[in-house]
Amino acid sequence: MLVDAKEINGIITNRYETHLECSNCGMEVDAEEYKSGTCSDCGAAWDGKKHMTVHVTSVPATGQSQ
Repeated sequence: MLVDAKEINGIITNRYETHLECSNCGMEVDAEEYKSGTCSDCGAAWDGKKHMTVHVTSVPATGQSQ
């Protein structure tokens, strides 16, 4: 899942990606497996591992700096 960066009330939320994978076989969990709780690749309960990637960019300072 990819969530784009956005600004709400002057606060910037970074763009980020999350991936769920089965802790038994390492394959990515899809929506159907997520709902059932069973990995279709290895047949075990997927007991997910979550990976997150955060995309960070610099934002120029505004106003006076000291």
